[in-house]
Amino acid sequence: MDNQSDRPLAWLRAELGYEPRDPALFRAALTHRSAPGPNNERLEFLGDALISAYVVEHIFHMYPDAAEGELTALKSEVVSRGVFAQIGLGLGLMEFIRADPSSLRTFNDRSRESLCADVLEALVGAIHLDAGRTASEDFVRRFVLPVIPDVRATLGERNPKGALQQHVLRQTGQLPRYEVLEERGESNDRSYLVGVYAGEHLLGRGEGSSIKAAGREAARAALAGEIPALDTP
Repeated sequence: MDNQSDRPLAWLRAELGYEPRDPALFRAALTHRSAPGPNNERLEFLGDALISAYVVEHIFHMYPDAAEGELTALKSEVVSRGVFAQIGLGLGLMEFIRADPSSLRTFNDRSRESLCADVLEALVGAIHLDAGRTASEDFVRRFVLPVIPDVRATLGERNPKGALQQHVLRQTGQLPRYEVLEERGESNDRSYLVGVYAGEHLLGRGEGSSIKAAGREAARAALAGEIPALDTP
């Protein structure tokens, strides 16, 4: 983040049309735990819960004919790291994130995207504490909810775990099992290797900056390969 502490606040006013009442909240929202001072971890926790609640309420009313399984898959994808990172990068959040330079240099592209997603969540938490539910919900309505139709249109591609689950359930009546096979790297650049199994059959492996992301890649690998017919129990 720029040393001029008023720049992020000016950005909030100009780009988001939001006038902060408590500037300290927003400085914390933009601060990674590697930097000195209050950081965004607690605000991220709050913002994540708020966005999820607003998204769930919206898709419940927007898609009245959708089954519970589809709504669950859609909600899970909309509130994913990848979608949040996309939104945060589009808003230009990276320019204002405050992190220790030596730590930031160890971040790969995936880690930077995750950092941007965390800040988006923290920003929603800060707006909620600063001005209440109406203000945080308005932010989500303006910047998060518009992505939902596009996410839904590509849900099968975006949600390989759901597609693989349906395949395995049809053949075995059981859910696929995900297992962490390996952890690599340092805390700021951690990656995971995950395998997905049907019973004892390894269907695919995937790597990602989180266990969830690696599981998605494992499911995608399984779907891309020739999945053998599975013995029913």
